[in-house]
Amino acid sequence: MSVTTLYKVLIIGLTMVLSSCGFQLRGNIDIPPEWQQLRLVSPSPNGELAREVRDGFSNNGVQWVEDNSANYILRLADERFQQRNLTIGSNARATEFELTLDTTLQVMDAAGEEVMPPSQVTVTRVMTHDPENVAGKVEESRLLRDEMRIDLVQQLLRKIRFAAVNSGTVTTAPATATATP
Repeated sequence: MSVTTLYKVLIIGLTMVLSSCGFQLRGNIDIPPEWQQLRLVSPSPNGELAREVRDGFSNNGVQWVEDNSANYILRLADERFQQRNLTIGSNARATEFELTLDTTLQVMDAAGEEVMPPSQVTVTRVMTHDPENVAGKVEESRLLRDEMRIDLVQQLLRKIRFAAVNSGTVTTAPATATATP
């Protein structure tokens, strides 16, 4: 058996194993047309979370409007980032940290009626700490925080999708977004 044939068999086998366990890549989240014109209200409209929300929602078909022509208003609180010691080593120093990023969102319709009550969205990660590589860990923490922010936006999108489908104003097919294993 040649190397290329063995490689092809390995790829096919790996694909079958991954698909049989339910693994699927995340796709776009179908936001119903009635919900594709939103207005974002945030205490930090130019903050990192607000920018990521605008980008993430725009990539899923949402148009942001600044005036009262929006069908729905997304009220977003500032993000809160916390870091706490998770594990203490024998030298009485933290060896693992738990990183938590959360925010609160609320959705109102154009008339000011509450469509989704305030609800908290949270993302948590664990990061190991190496006291010998402080500079590297600072960069790793920043990258993790950026990734957590992206995950937070994905959760917000799923919550908005759920609210849209369950508000009674929409009849659409199920979302194309899928969970990772």
